[in-house]
Order: sequence, then C-alpha cells, then structure tokens
Amino acid sequence: MPVTPAVSVIVPFRNRGALVRLLLDGLAAQTFTDFEVVAVDDGSTDGAADEVRADIERGRPVLLVDGEGRGAVAARRAGVELARGQVLAFTDSDCVPDPRWLDAGVAAIRTGAIAVQGRTEPIRPFLPFERTVVQRREDGLYPTCNMFFRREAYVAAGGFDTGVGDRLGFRHGNHLRGLGFGEDTLLGWRVRRTGRVVFEPDAVVRHAVFRPDVADSVRRAWTAGAFPALVREVPELRDTLLSRRMWLGPPTRLPLYAAAIAAAIGRRRVAAAAAGVWVAARGVRLARLEPSWSRRAKVLPLDLTSDAITAVALAVGSVRSRTVVL
Repeated sequence: MPVTPAVSVIVPFRNRGALVRLLLDGLAAQTFTDFEVVAVDDGSTDGAADEVRADIERGRPVLLVDGEGRGAVAARRAGVELARGQVLAFTDSDCVPDPRWLDAGVAAIRTGAIAVQGRTEPIRPFLPFERTVVQRREDGLYPTCNMFFRREAYVAAGGFDTGVGDRLGFRHGNHLRGLGFGEDTLLGWRVRRTGRVVFEPDAVVRHAVFRPDVADSVRRAWTAGAFPALVREVPELRDTLLSRRMWLGPPTRLPLYAAAIAAAIGRRRVAAAAAGVWVAARGVRLARLEPSWSRRAKVLPLDLTSDAITAVALAVGSVRSRTVVL
C-alpha cells in the first residue's frame, strides 16, 4: 500500500470469523476505492484473523493489527495510530456496508462537515429480544458502527477516552468492559461542539441480528444505569435522545416506579395495581411487535425481567450521578 489513501476504515474484531468475512467482502465492493482497511484483532481465538490475512494475500488494501485483547475502545485507538487516511471511517465486525457507504460518507465530509453519522439498518427483520442496531436519525449517540471523522477533528478532540467506562460505571466484569460504553458519544459531542456534524442517510451499513441471549440481555439492561452519568456529561442528550427530556425510551416504566414507591410506604394494593398496569403496558407493547401468541408468552418474562433491571439500574445511576434519567 505505497500510496497514501484518502480514507482509513477502522474496525476492531474479536472472533466472529463468518461476520468478518461478510464485512471484508462488503468493503471490497465499495464504489469509492481510495481507502485502506485497518482491521484490529482484539484477541480472536476462532481464526477470524485468517479472514483478514486472506484479503491481504488477495492484494486488497488491508492491514492487520494486533489489538492485544484490550477491548474494542483500545483497539480503535490502536487502529487510528496506524491509519494513514485523512478521513477516519469506523464500523464494526458485525456490520456490512452498502456499496455506496464510503462514497456517501466522504461526499458529506467534502461539503464541510467535520464528522458524519451514517444510517444503520438491521440486515434482516428482527423479533423482540433479538439484538441489533437501528439508527435512522441523529440521536446524539454517534455509535462507532457507522461514523466518519476528519482526522484533525478526531485528534483535536482527543480520540476515544479509554477511562469513560469506569467513570460512568455499570460495567462490571470483563465482558462489559470490553464492549465499551459512552466513549463514542463523548467523542462525537466533543467534535460537534467545534464544527458541523451531519447525518447522512445514504451512508448505510447493515447490522447483524443476533438471536435472544438471556444472560446478555440481563447484562445490557444493567449497563443502562450508566445513561444518567452520560447525560450528566452530555446534557444535550435530553433533547436528542430522551423522551420528554427524562425517559430512556417511552415512559412505560412509570407504573413500575409507582409500584415500588407504593410498596415502600406500605400501600400494597396500590403497589399491586401499579404493577399490574406495568405488566399490561409491557404486554401491549410486545403484542405490537410480536404477532405469535406462543412466542409472546415465552418472551414476556424476559421482557419484564429486563425492564425491571433497567428500571433499578437507572434509579441507582440517577442517584449516583445526581442526574435523573428513568
């Protein structure tokens, strides 16, 4: 790769060999060709790095970097250190970019934007509690599955802060620490406060859809408790992300909080009634998403458990950060 590319696509990966193959093939099919891929292996054990080596042997502009298993955030920073492009494009190993992804993102940068958020769609229709990412508007989170930065804006903002997760809290255990939380949002807002950041709906990546995983759902529900601290650091999220400036998602947890308060003051009947309203509201919401009665019956207990854990985590996080997000 003797010629300096205009764009560096930086992607960390850990295992997921089949998905890494889809990502690399999607990048090889880009209509914009003046780019390199910096693939950072974050401790893979399933041979995923062999997929990257195969592309290198084919002569594709791909660089394989050893991320030493320090987590996705550190892997992205390592990728940036070796990237040569003046535009840094970020995506993830569970994404497949549309052929015009780079064309659309770079075109938006060339209009004067210093950062661009693209549109993220699920790779197929998904059912309740299947995990994916859907990003069809600018909500202020700036997830790294689909972001472009001018290099100078990234550098001036200090890049991804590896200490954010511990500062925000709610990342107990190695699994969650490796995922990262909030680093992309804080970087996006540091950049946004210095120049123009735009949402480009034509810069599309397709995110994988993962089948329900109870343990993962519970872990991610608890991690929601970091949102109050994130909103404390980025108060603009009350306008871009939160419902009615306070609720993470629709306010369906209000009856649950009411039930908890009623139970605490000894109003058992009120607590039971409020809990019933909460269960009914979750059931109605689930019915809109899941037409199958049998699957609805299986998913509802997980939905209630996850929502209850989220409610507790947000309440605890609100107290810890002295910033109310429910």
